[in-house]
Amino acid sequence: MDLKDCELGRIVVDSVEKRREKLVGLSKFIWENPEIGYKEYKACEILVDTLEENGFNVTRKACGMDTAFVAQLRSSRQGPCIALLAEYDSLGDQGHACGHNLFSVAAVGSALALAEVLERTGGAVMVLGTPAEEGVVPNAGGKITMLEQGAFDNADIAMMCHAENRTIIERELAAATVLECVFTGKAAHAGGSPHEGINALSAGVLTINNINAYRQHMPPRAIVNPVIQESSKMQNTIPERCVLSMSVRASDRNTLHTVLERIGDCIQAGALATGCTVETSLRNRIYEDLLPNHHLGLAFKEALNCLGISSIQKEAANYSWDVGNVSHVCPTLAPYIKIGSESLVGHTNEFREASNSPDGYEGMIVGAKAMALTGLHYLTDATLREKVQNEFKAMRV
Repeated sequence: MDLKDCELGRIVVDSVEKRREKLVGLSKFIWENPEIGYKEYKACEILVDTLEENGFNVTRKACGMDTAFVAQLRSSRQGPCIALLAEYDSLGDQGHACGHNLFSVAAVGSALALAEVLERTGGAVMVLGTPAEEGVVPNAGGKITMLEQGAFDNADIAMMCHAENRTIIERELAAATVLECVFTGKAAHAGGSPHEGINALSAGVLTINNINAYRQHMPPRAIVNPVIQESSKMQNTIPERCVLSMSVRASDRNTLHTVLERIGDCIQAGALATGCTVETSLRNRIYEDLLPNHHLGLAFKEALNCLGISSIQKEAANYSWDVGNVSHVCPTLAPYIKIGSESLVGHTNEFREASNSPDGYEGMIVGAKAMALTGLHYLTDATLREKVQNEFKAMRV
């Protein structure tokens, strides 16, 4: 798509540009009011109000979640439905150190741009407000709930962006979850009657050692990071309780289940050796591996080229994201957009500050324009639609 020869392309790019000040203001408001998952009330409301003011039909409290929404705009002509995903939760005390303030607004900006040409292209634009992506609250993964509730049933493709230190179009991400286990033993005086105690902390330490012994034999890209969240603080008492929490990642969802089974053995071995009882649970939903649609990726690359933005087409990483679940049921693209120097690392104070910087806001505008151009390309090019859908069907075989 050459912007020089495409009237609709110029319209959507100009639409984002003319809203630059408004979009930056929205993003800054969300950055200044960080909210954790399922409590993103202010962010949700300001995004919903913006969409409603621009003619979108909005369902609040979508899919049984207070801070989820579905905003739709349909033309009078039939055509595909472009789903643009917005996430707006923070990391709690660390604020928006993942840039969700930027790319929730990019999704809205892209949707508003596509709305200006929708009567000429046909089809529909849908913005899904998806709570609780960060794993800092129990049962995180709002996109998964929305999938289960049918919010994506009418979407032909799904797109969203993420902040990063480089622009990467197709990033294959890992499957992941958070596993928690609680060991229960028996307290006793550590000097007078240690033989009467059952040491829950020892069970936790043995479990960590068992996992360390397993590391040599883990599949490629499998990562397990256990931490002791709770145990006794009294050195003269046998600890009767120990809580372990661990992030578990693997290259794909099937491998993740295999790794979880082996970790379960490591946990049971620690309990058996010490005589403790143990209860295990998944603290978060399983985030499935992200499978970007390559033909959508090529269209996004073309859009970036039109905007004069350099990019990396494809790489693999061990991050996890609940948009991975979406990619298994709908052709999906979730590129990473540069918001600062290549030394930036996510979930740090430096990344938080970059999410409220001129470079950060420029990255947001780039993401909004590139998604709008890619959505426009999909709406108007039957050949691209066929390639995208055929690729997705082949992936599911």
